[in-house]
Parts: sequence; structure tokens; C-alpha cells
Amino acid sequence: MNIETEMETLSTLLLRMCDAVIVNINEAIDFYLGKGQVESINDDLIDQYERMIEEMCLNILLKERLFARDLKETTGILKLVSDLERIGDHAEDILRFAQKLVPYKDNKNAEVESLLLFVVDMIKRSIKSYTDKDVDLANEVIADDDYVDAKYLEIIESLAAKKDGDVHYLQFAIYTTLVVKYLERIADHSVNIAEWVVYIKSGYYKDKMIM
Repeated sequence: MNIETEMETLSTLLLRMCDAVIVNINEAIDFYLGKGQVESINDDLIDQYERMIEEMCLNILLKERLFARDLKETTGILKLVSDLERIGDHAEDILRFAQKLVPYKDNKNAEVESLLLFVVDMIKRSIKSYTDKDVDLANEVIADDDYVDAKYLEIIESLAAKKDGDVHYLQFAIYTTLVVKYLERIADHSVNIAEWVVYIKSGYYKDKMIM
């Protein structure tokens, strides 16, 4: 198999992993929003893709005389695949706490629902920035992290502000805080993916040259 074919196969595997991650996060979010009834998420498939992609990346990197573009893309994929895997893990985390929130559905927080949709869109745009090799889109995702951080703090402060909450409310607040925490982490991983897209195109990672 020549290097061009290997790079195409690697990209195909990565996109299949992306699709699996999107399916998982959508299932978790739909459950939280009351639109789905999934009981568990198939994270094993994502882990399998991660192992296959890492092995293929390492095999490619061991070859001699790689073109610079292939070296950058392989290195970038090797890095960003771990962020994809972590997003898959956090989809499981969100589903777990969304299930715990079922008895408290009357306390749903509209700000959390809005943040859920925003973060899912960040994931999709970070992946699209890779498929389209779109640095401008990647930079938009990176910039969106400030908004997520601000909303995260706003929601946490709002949940903590109700000082006279009963046990029912406190449990709701704790589980909701955990959902929001994992959303913030997913946003961070989406930013990491976008930063590696910038590297793949430019050779710069967070304004530092890596070759």
C-alpha cells in the first residue's frame, strides 16, 4: 500500500470515528432533552477506532521520506484522535447524569439546554474544519471557547444561588452541575481538535512551529 492510499484510508477511519462520536453525543443530548430513551452508549466502537487509527499513524510515521504535508496530517490526526475519544467518554458521562435527572424533569434549566446545543454544534464544526481543511472555521471554534467558559460559570453560579433549596433541588443542582462540567470539557476537546486542524494546514500549533 503506497503512502497516498494509506493517508486516504487513515482519513476514512477518522471520519468513521467522527460519525460514531456524533451518534453517541446526540443520543446523550436527546436523552437529556427528553427526546430519546437510550439506556447505554456504544463507546467500545470509538475505542476500537482510536486504536486502529493510532496504530496506522505510527506505521506511517515509521516510513522514510514522508512529504511534509503527510507528516503534519499524520501527527495531527494522532493527536486529535485522543480528543475525539474523550468526547465519546463524556457522552457516556452526560447520559449517566441525564438518567439521574429524570425524576427532576420539572426543574429543567433552559440555559443548560441552550449550552448543550451550542457545544454539539462546536463538535460538528471542529470535525467539519478537519474534513474541509478550513482554518477559518477552526479558528471560529477556538474563539467559541470563551463563550462556553462564560456560560459554564453563569450556570454554576445560578444553580448555587438558591440557598434555601431542599434535598430535591440540591440533587438536581449537583447532577446538572456535572452535566455542565462535561459539556465544558467537550468544548475544550473540540477546541483542541480545531487547533490540530490549524497545525495540519500551517505547521503551527498554538502559534508555535512544530515540524
